[in-house]
Amino acid sequence: MKNPWLKGVSVFIVALIAIGVNVLGYMRTKESQEAQRIEQAVNTIHSQQKQLESVRLAIEEAYVDETQDLLQPTLTVTQVTTIENQLERLKVSAADFSLNASDLPSNAENLSQEKTELQAQLLLIREKIDVQTSLTNLFTNDTINLEVATNDVVIRQDVTLDEITKIRDAVKDLPGEQWATLMNDYLDYAEAQVSRSNALTKSFDEMLQDGIVTEAATYERYLNAVDSVAQVRNPELKEQFQTQLSQISEQMGY
Repeated sequence: MKNPWLKGVSVFIVALIAIGVNVLGYMRTKESQEAQRIEQAVNTIHSQQKQLESVRLAIEEAYVDETQDLLQPTLTVTQVTTIENQLERLKVSAADFSLNASDLPSNAENLSQEKTELQAQLLLIREKIDVQTSLTNLFTNDTINLEVATNDVVIRQDVTLDEITKIRDAVKDLPGEQWATLMNDYLDYAEAQVSRSNALTKSFDEMLQDGIVTEAATYERYLNAVDSVAQVRNPELKEQFQTQLSQISEQMGY
């Protein structure tokens, strides 16, 4: 008859062996899965290197020339957003794959740094095109020349000097001498038109009260207003001022 103690020891040993086999199998499986994750990450990073180059090329093409100062006049906000999304989707760092940096080849760190640099360059493009959008929204023109400032722009009726100042401040914060000059030239055009409109509004408020002329409506002041109204470009503002001129003329016999 077998010794019960020996039988118990045998069962215990068999159990230990089974546990050891399971643990070893688990460890090997985990190591294999980890190796697969690393291999997949390396393959993904390698495949996305070309896409990084594609983004870099798109950034270069967003500018008029290699100085990366003026943006291409045909560049749109949608195009910039598309490039941003393309770059954002790229996984090139260990963190993107929940891995340690030591798990990946050394060039992966270089690609991660390159992505960071491209993100900074794209941010600058985004900031510039946002300023340009704010600028063009000052005017009624369907398009404006974004390579050479052309004084053929017409301000919107509700543009204020505060709006113009805010855009000027945004321009100051961004690099690019040619670009800043272009933006400021257009802001000068806008400011001149708004200032003229404000001055005329103030003058007519003093010369007319409830449609009735006041003592401030002198002939000299009337003639100055006539000359200034002739230079107003916004059609709605011009019509408003011409109506006020007619009221003064009819009542004063000018």
